[in-house]
Amino acid sequence: MQRILFHIGDFPIYSYGVMISLAVLIIAIFMSRESSRWEIHPDHTLEAIIFAVIGGLLGSRILYVLLNWEHYRENWKDIFFARFEGLTFYGAFLGGLLAVLLWCRWRKVSFFKFTDMAAPYMILGYAFGRIGCFLNGCCYGRISHLPWAVVLPEVDDLPRHPVQLYAVIGSIIIFIILKWLQRYRFFHGFQLLALCALYGMLRFTTEFFREEPVIWMGLTLAQIVSLGLAIVSLSLMLYIFSLAPARSGSSLRK
Repeated sequence: MQRILFHIGDFPIYSYGVMISLAVLIIAIFMSRESSRWEIHPDHTLEAIIFAVIGGLLGSRILYVLLNWEHYRENWKDIFFARFEGLTFYGAFLGGLLAVLLWCRWRKVSFFKFTDMAAPYMILGYAFGRIGCFLNGCCYGRISHLPWAVVLPEVDDLPRHPVQLYAVIGSIIIFIILKWLQRYRFFHGFQLLALCALYGMLRFTTEFFREEPVIWMGLTLAQIVSLGLAIVSLSLMLYIFSLAPARSGSSLRK
């Protein structure tokens, strides 16, 4: 755990912000190189990434504020934040998708084609974000006495599940699966639905090891949302496959 990586003069450089910035940079490099294969101009891809980052940050912050409204309605000045603190993944995901949707309508680019290209890199960005969480000491796990349990000094002196790293490992596995599935064109939007289903299952699982309050039947709010996301995504995939069994049975290669 190292919340502050270094200083530039008196200005601290925070690890979480560095990891998010690094994620955006790596995603921009790889997606711009790959975009021509998807018949999308590289400059347009970089433009869409800028829209997605802005929409993701706004959506992430807005959802966090809404979920913690009891605090912010009495401390409204705290709504305006710095250092990438007080963010939520689901807010970033929805805000980023909405921004990309609006960009696609403006540029007359297929939204589902773009998300099919971007889906693996979305989960890769999530992996970088969770590394940032681990370095920052946030989103920490429950108390554990397993050999790989870690102590986060800014939280307490108790060993805990490195749940952030569990999420990183799971995200890398999902990235590999999605990249492998990109060899096939099942239908437009398949990658986005696959991402939602796989991420939903990953988040549902990792939440069992995370220090979060349960709200219903031993489940956290994130688990309920994640389970719903996975079920809806898988149901939509099965429904679309059922409409075109011949095509789904003999998927088209790129």
